[in-house]
Amino acid sequence: FFTACFARTPMSVAADTSASPLTAECALAKSAKGAACVQLVGQVLDNPSLYVFGELLDMPNVQALADGPPAHAAAYELLKIFAYGTWKDYTARAAQLGQLSAAQATKLKKLSVVSLAAASKSLPYDTLLSELEIGSVRELENLLIECVYGELLSGKLDQQARVFEVHHSLGRDLHPSEVAQMGELLSRWHSGALDALGSIRSKLETYKARCEAASATAAELNSSVENVRANL
Repeated sequence: FFTACFARTPMSVAADTSASPLTAECALAKSAKGAACVQLVGQVLDNPSLYVFGELLDMPNVQALADGPPAHAAAYELLKIFAYGTWKDYTARAAQLGQLSAAQATKLKKLSVVSLAAASKSLPYDTLLSELEIGSVRELENLLIECVYGELLSGKLDQQARVFEVHHSLGRDLHPSEVAQMGELLSRWHSGALDALGSIRSKLETYKARCEAASATAAELNSSVENVRANL
């Protein structure tokens, strides 16, 4: 048994994503319709460097798939699962959504680990094995190591305790139903930041006043010393 700590540069994931082929795929989605758009979605889901999909989901031609034939609607629903969902969400609807490629299956399991890591900083092997429907600990650990080296998360893998301790994880796409909650959280953070700033300003003003008082006292003392010297 061993304990291994894995750490990569956390913000580089977002940086890599912003410079990823997604921009090019979205540009293609402006003209790709119907079956061509379905094919484009498949390419995005196969792409090992793409782990956020919100921009593509907002494209009109992609959204139009939802009202198309079953195969088109399935592609749209599958894209939403990759954006917001987990492996269990997929398996519950696998008959409707169709079979994933090996690359897609691995990618969705990695995204599921990211979601679990966002909910808990301690991920027991048993939970991961169940949620990801993985048959062996070795396969699970390999997946976790791939997540770390793919900069999806960082943390400590403890074989003896059979747990992965999360230090940091990639942020996934925000589901539309979560926007209001996120806005509320940001509002509370903003209010807290303003309160903290007010407290800092108050303390700075107090410190400034004390410094000015100390300077005045020092000047008065120096003046008294000079007067004494002058009268000697």
